[in-house]
Amino acid sequence: MPNEPLVSGDWLAARLAAGADASPAPRLRIVHVSTDRKLYDEAHLEGAIFSDLHVDLAKGGKVPETGSVDRQYILPKRDEVEAVLRAWGVSPGTHIVFYDDAGQNRYAARGFWLLLVYGFPHDQLHLLDGGLKAWQAEGRPTTVDAPRIEPIGPNETPERLTDVDRTLLATADDMLAWSAEAGRGGMAATRALDVRTLDEFLGTDVRARRGGRIPGAHHRLYTDFLTPDGKFRDRAQTLAILQGSGIRPDEIRATYCQGGIRAALGWFALHEVAGLDQVRNYAGSWEEWGNRLDLPVEQ
Repeated sequence: MPNEPLVSGDWLAARLAAGADASPAPRLRIVHVSTDRKLYDEAHLEGAIFSDLHVDLAKGGKVPETGSVDRQYILPKRDEVEAVLRAWGVSPGTHIVFYDDAGQNRYAARGFWLLLVYGFPHDQLHLLDGGLKAWQAEGRPTTVDAPRIEPIGPNETPERLTDVDRTLLATADDMLAWSAEAGRGGMAATRALDVRTLDEFLGTDVRARRGGRIPGAHHRLYTDFLTPDGKFRDRAQTLAILQGSGIRPDEIRATYCQGGIRAALGWFALHEVAGLDQVRNYAGSWEEWGNRLDLPVEQ
């Protein structure tokens, strides 16, 4: 398969048909990401396995940087992600297709970005455009039957991961440096793109110790990069949306939100669809920044 990060229903249906003698199709793992197992049980794609966003792709708990604050979107460690791949039965060469039932594919985008940041082969990762809702709107079949998956055993080799790819993950230090860069000399360059709601951006919707935004950040709601039916806008439309807000696409260094989920969707639109390969996802996002009293806040 060629490198096709964003795939259509036709693309996936053709590959499922080609592997109709096996479920799921050979060397293809379809992953339904959700926060509610009941939604998966009600309807999912044939051969799709269930992935809980808050178990597989984001971890709850406390970290030293934010002290006693309970967090929901901590980046899983490499060995935790490898354990997930083993449970999913992902052997070398397996292609993974992510989709979700949230209607905007932000959960699926998190899965795509997370595996890529740990070095999963880019040409083996795909995101189903429009997710479950688009698949159903196109009249394609779903099922309530969960497939039987054989996990990768301890003596078998799963798809190997690497250390974090720092060209895809922004840290708080990166964001602080870019924030200073954005305001230097009155240039007002766009370095951080805040994709939360406007109330979060303005600081009236407070979801951490402090409300507000990273100084110098510009705002575009993450759903602006999607069409009304939940599919991604194309490259030209994505760039036009940014330019229409006075944002130079080549100046953007990272997207952020509350916990790196909506930001993953924004990152996918900019990095994978629009080809802005300098853009990273600040996965710590406001859950880290707003809870760290040593970092500046703008309101």
